Amino acid sequence: MTDLLTLDNTAIVLDSTCDPPAGYFDRPGLYMVPLKVHFGDETFRDGVDMTSQEFFAKLESSMVLPTTSQPTAAEFLAVYEEARQTYDHVFSLHISGEMSGTVRSAEQAAKEIDGIEVYDTRTVTTALCLLTERLRTRLEPGCTLGEARAYIRFFTENCSLMVHAATLEYLRRGGRIGRAASLVGGVFDIKPLIYGVDGTLQSYAKVRGLKKAMAGMQRFVEENSKPDDELYFVTIDAVNDEEPQLIREMIERVRPESHFVMLGHVAAVVGTHIGPGTAAFAMIAE
Repeated sequence: MTDLLTLDNTAIVLDSTCDPPAGYFDRPGLYMVPLKVHFGDETFRDGVDMTSQEFFAKLESSMVLPTTSQPTAAEFLAVYEEARQTYDHVFSLHISGEMSGTVRSAEQAAKEIDGIEVYDTRTVTTALCLLTERLRTRLEPGCTLGEARAYIRFFTENCSLMVHAATLEYLRRGGRIGRAASLVGGVFDIKPLIYGVDGTLQSYAKVRGLKKAMAGMQRFVEENSKPDDELYFVTIDAVNDEEPQLIREMIERVRPESHFVMLGHVAAVVGTHIGPGTAAFAMIAE
């Protein structure tokens, strides 16, 4: 192994809750381990067996609320072994351990093979892709192992995630909120703004209407970054064509030094818990 980590000698493994844009894993050095979603007796690999659009169509028509499950250690080990055939070092970056046991399966598999470093990113959805892209910008010219580790720690401690849920129903059905709260949301058209806190999702504000939602998201950006920050961000949609573009325009207006990285699409596992019509963004100030 050389002294520097590069794109040629370093791979990155993600799980399917990273909700990437189409074709994201077509590039060399990127691997994905899918979680699973279950509609009764039917099982689908998240991000593999159906598109985001196909999943949400099935979700809305199904009488049964799907359930989700994490990958096994054996599934992680198979991907690690494949990656290590080509790459000297592997960073394995995963959904918060507060939300899923996925990272624990990855840690178990990593004990069986050298050259693997597993990280709980303390976040979810396309924020994982944002971390990957920012790490790859450091690998492209070459960086030390210490520098790569330091950036991953920095990101996990400082990444901000904001979600505007279109409905409270899926959060209620998944046990995230109580029935009374979901009824209030349905009757008064109150849709929550939810943000990432210590590896969990917590309420930021309850808003009525897109205008107030955008104002709340702008306040969140202003609270979590400074005007002269070099800000990198992704937008995220769950069958929502309008709002991610409005979010991008808002961030670029209030943070002129910001850099749009990608638009991610919520897939089956995250979609099971958040439902259709949701929009979100994640950002890191550097």
